[in-house]
Amino acid sequence: MIGMMYLVLTAMLALNVSKEVLDAFVLVDNGLQTTTEAFAAKNASAYDEFAMAYEQNPEKVGVWKERADEVKRQTDELYNFIQECKLDIIRAKDEDAIHEGRIDWHEVNVLDNLEVGAQVMITEEGGRRYKELQEKIEGLREYLLSIIEDHEAYAATVEAIEQNLSTEPPDKLQHGNKKSEGMSWQSGYFEDLPLAAVVTLLTKMQADARNVEAEMINYLRDQVGAGDFRVNVLEAVVIPNSSYVFKGQEYRADVFLAAYDSTKLPEITLNDGTQLEVRSGKGIYSTTSSTTGFRKWGGTIQIESQGRMITRPFSAEYEVAEPTATISATAMNVFYRGVDNPVAISAGAVAESDVDARISSGHRINRVGPGRYTVKPGVQSDEAIVSVFATVDGSQRLMNRMTFRVLDIPDPNARVEGIRGSEGVLSAGQLAGLQEVMAVAENFLFEVDFTVTSFSIGFTDANGIYVTEDSPNNRFTSQQKSIFRNMRSGQVISISQVKAIGPDGKVRTLNPINIRVR
Repeated sequence: MIGMMYLVLTAMLALNVSKEVLDAFVLVDNGLQTTTEAFAAKNASAYDEFAMAYEQNPEKVGVWKERADEVKRQTDELYNFIQECKLDIIRAKDEDAIHEGRIDWHEVNVLDNLEVGAQVMITEEGGRRYKELQEKIEGLREYLLSIIEDHEAYAATVEAIEQNLSTEPPDKLQHGNKKSEGMSWQSGYFEDLPLAAVVTLLTKMQADARNVEAEMINYLRDQVGAGDFRVNVLEAVVIPNSSYVFKGQEYRADVFLAAYDSTKLPEITLNDGTQLEVRSGKGIYSTTSSTTGFRKWGGTIQIESQGRMITRPFSAEYEVAEPTATISATAMNVFYRGVDNPVAISAGAVAESDVDARISSGHRINRVGPGRYTVKPGVQSDEAIVSVFATVDGSQRLMNRMTFRVLDIPDPNARVEGIRGSEGVLSAGQLAGLQEVMAVAENFLFEVDFTVTSFSIGFTDANGIYVTEDSPNNRFTSQQKSIFRNMRSGQVISISQVKAIGPDGKVRTLNPINIRVR
């Protein structure tokens, strides 16, 4: 009724701004305030119900109460901002008409003033208050729409929000004989309207805000129990902690009641799109595996409840393991110093996360993946003992133990460019072009880097004297290259005393290389 009166009175403004029309706006404003106060009281009661429900079940109600509190905060912020706008409009002309934050219409003497609304809301210096009002209305609207998950199911609530919190231009208003079609939002509500109409429009915005707040509280209250559904079958379920136990290990199981609605069976879909067969309310999942390791699987379960589809994701994992504990070096039957030796370890039906691999003192073992480890032996001991423990019923059990020999990495071979073995033939020019001596670990199971740290060359000169020249690193020196350039056909250069260091830190003396000049 108040809304109809407002439309009629607004239309009458186009004809005549008489005292009777202005007084009628005051009546409408008073009616809107009464309606707004009723909404506020109703909303306060709903918030109290939320608080009581939260105390009884904070886990179930918590998220919805948090959203309800945010709705209240934003709605109060908009309501209070509009109230300040109304009071500032009255203060601009009749400050004495404000008593304890409320308007006393009997003391307002400029109900027909056509300028003060635009002055305060649009053109006042430092103002443009309409912009802040518009942003607050739009912000509240977008927030409320964002927390409604299913717009189709709650179309009436969505429509109420969009209509009551609209910031579209009021194209049904008229100002004199000029229609407001194409007029901006702020012009339609605050320009060329008498003070009484502007304040009443703002009061209507307050009523709309409280109305929408009530709609949202009802929506949020519905969501608290939206996930509940009725059941008509109770079934005893036994879930053991494990279906595989060791001798002397305790067997335990959880026994509880499961409930489901036999008239509405769920739809269970795996992540790959496969739908599970459902028997007695339960999806039946089965698969086999020909390899060991962890397996992850999951999907979604969907069921209808109170006219709405409830969908929940699920996931699980299990481990496929060999029936006995095993320890095996994956690349050899010994451990080599200075490198990461790969080892595979499993403990039968025990989950990989419950397996603990240890090694004897002086050595290190690290887990690098499911069932995969690396061992780095120390330099002092010639053997390493790997022990595998499994956590069973909260305590650790020794599953297996194995001893490994610890060896040094085999010496690499000294090599120069163009020479594959320990002897070769090069021209004097080729000799002078040599750059470095390399240490190459050939036919070894790991990629190992060795660095040549020094070497020496030697030859017999024309006087029968054996001459040597040293290099402090892996590169041929300029003096050595000068010797190469002066070599004659048939002479022999010997590269010897080749020192190299590997990842184990041990310095080794490598094989000599003899080169005959062509």
